[in-house]
Amino acid sequence: MARRSFPFGPDTLRLIEDARVDLLRALLDVREHDGEPVFDWPASVLDLDNADAVLDYRGQLVEILNAYGSDELSPLEQRARRVCGLATGKGPVSLQTIVEQQLDHEKIVIFEAQPDATCRSLWIFLNMRSTFEDAESFHAVRQVREHRKLYDAFEVDLETDAPFDADAVDEDALSGRLKLRLDLRPDVACTVRAFNLPATTTHPASVLVIIRHGGPLSSVFNHRNDGRRAPIYYRPPNEATLIYTPSMRQIEVCADSPVVRQKVGDAFAEVALSHDISQKPLTWKRYNLSRFRSSLSLDVPKIAGYQISKVRVLEAEVRLGQWRRKLSLKVSIEDDIAEVADRYLGARNVFRRAEKLSRIGIGVVYSLEGEATERTLNITISGTKSCNLQSHRDPEQRSLGFALLQHWGILSAFQQIDPSDLRGMFAALVQLHDRIEDKVSGQYLQELGLDPDQLIAGGLLERCDRQDVILIDDGDIEGEGIVQPSAGRGLVRMIGPFGEDVGDSPLADFEMFAINAQWLHETLLQLLKPLLSKRSGQIVDPDLTLLGAMRIDGADVPVYFARRLNDLKTAERLDLALRARNMAGVGIILAASEDMPSHLGPNVVVPLLSHLASADDEALFSRDGVELAYRNGLSLARGGVSPRVVRTGAQSGTLFIPGKEPLHLTGHDQLTIFERLVVAAVKGSPDLQVQALMEGFEARSPQQSFRKATWDSIRDVYIGKGTKNGYWRLVLAVHPNDSCDALVEGPV
Repeated sequence: MARRSFPFGPDTLRLIEDARVDLLRALLDVREHDGEPVFDWPASVLDLDNADAVLDYRGQLVEILNAYGSDELSPLEQRARRVCGLATGKGPVSLQTIVEQQLDHEKIVIFEAQPDATCRSLWIFLNMRSTFEDAESFHAVRQVREHRKLYDAFEVDLETDAPFDADAVDEDALSGRLKLRLDLRPDVACTVRAFNLPATTTHPASVLVIIRHGGPLSSVFNHRNDGRRAPIYYRPPNEATLIYTPSMRQIEVCADSPVVRQKVGDAFAEVALSHDISQKPLTWKRYNLSRFRSSLSLDVPKIAGYQISKVRVLEAEVRLGQWRRKLSLKVSIEDDIAEVADRYLGARNVFRRAEKLSRIGIGVVYSLEGEATERTLNITISGTKSCNLQSHRDPEQRSLGFALLQHWGILSAFQQIDPSDLRGMFAALVQLHDRIEDKVSGQYLQELGLDPDQLIAGGLLERCDRQDVILIDDGDIEGEGIVQPSAGRGLVRMIGPFGEDVGDSPLADFEMFAINAQWLHETLLQLLKPLLSKRSGQIVDPDLTLLGAMRIDGADVPVYFARRLNDLKTAERLDLALRARNMAGVGIILAASEDMPSHLGPNVVVPLLSHLASADDEALFSRDGVELAYRNGLSLARGGVSPRVVRTGAQSGTLFIPGKEPLHLTGHDQLTIFERLVVAAVKGSPDLQVQALMEGFEARSPQQSFRKATWDSIRDVYIGKGTKNGYWRLVLAVHPNDSCDALVEGPV
């Protein structure tokens, strides 16, 4: 029998089939915006004790919902998914934990009287929405914490060991400190809620802090009923969750941005723990397993106060091509894991040429100086952020374990990069931020003069797998080769496209690093702030940020920071977005790219690295140089005095028409089309036959040379139909001046 399909999702269907119908009806009646449909439910009063009537009623609900489209029922499915999320798995425990701390006894009795977990989740959603949202946050942070993803763990070095619970958190004071730390506007609310988390089998007693605030102003395009696009501006909700475990003196923070994670941790330590982070910064740990690619052996170090007699790698886990496939080898502390692997897996086994080590277990046998008792310590590192020492109850063993990891070069702690160093490497960081790819090789970093270890310690980079495939151009050997392990320490072997031995090269050249784009972006914005007279951050696009304004000639000029303008698709997208913001006036775009358009929308594009101040100057930028570049481009940003096309490269340029915003053009076809239209307009015969306009092109219409969104925005604004069918013309705001200079300018 064919399976019946519904316009609503599986979670809505589950509630229709399982939830108590009075609560279900209340959920179906929830409308969170005017665009949601109003359902025409049966008017009869339902007897909940009549099983046949209830079953028939559920069927009526299904038939009513079937009359709507899936897009209309999408908000309902999202609400149902949230309710089911706290009714399955560990969701009920998360909900119970928050309910017991927020609601009074009377409401808790009503909550617990609901017949099952689904009804309890529904009842809280309908009657105690803020409590439901807090339970969602707790449930989410629990999952993130247990899976060791998207979070940072910090250790705080407290002088005294005092009891601590949620009542010790001054929520108002922490909210005020966070507004300063996160540079929130005064009118942006920041709420803080603290809860006690009881001890579980896997985690000791902790304190949960939920922080919510509005994010940077952003926008999306809305398709209106008249077919045109209009931007909708909104402030997205941002949330960070923090868990502090007093017994471990550990702060765990979950948030989208690593910058926010650090600032939230610092603010909590200052306000809630009265910790002076300027004297004792929070310790942010990262684990690097790359040393085990060349050897699974560890030396026996000397640590003051301890006598270490034996160190062994007890477990090694590698990934085989894909993250889902893994191979794990475990041995006893009496075994040499490398010898076991060679004996049973072969001399050239996967552990000898491991590229994706995901887990290492280490066994240590030691004794305290002055004691005859021998002790053991097991250390397990999983990935870059997780180590079982974080949850070890014995502070002495925890300290010993971290000291050993630091000695072996496995552990690195966060170290804020000195501002003077950041100034010195600013140009290189801008080039790093301008890359299209999110990963970078050690060789590229070396060319930029950047130290990867310093950037990793400062949070700007993270290690990832080394390069497997490279392009070789070495004498007679050309083509795509592979990288394999080498017997030489710190070296790799390069193999040519036909198996040729190309020789050894430094491993550091082929190491790959993931760029922490958010942290790098925030770092650059901090260095750009001295240019501004007003600061008001707004994310217009992932590659475009409104920084604020510069005061020039008595007026506030909007200032943007853009990257990847050397990518034609990015430049075209940003031009379209900026022309939708033309009410802001002519602004300045500080461009990270060297190859860039001269204008984007009604804005002058200024190459950022061309206006760095001299090394002796205290300021990082030459403000006068930026102002001069703005004034030089101001006339063209307003359209100039005559129509013209200015080429800024072989495949990019800008159309200027008096009285109109500049139009960024990409590709030979777009540039040539408007160059021909400009020439025709100035000669006094503006209408150009389509055959002449498209001569030499595969396309037969100018529309085919533009993306649909771009064409819709320029049709009848920059280009329009001529007076006769089959003709096109340039749309002018004023009559062109025949006496003007060259109408089509060469590359600048």
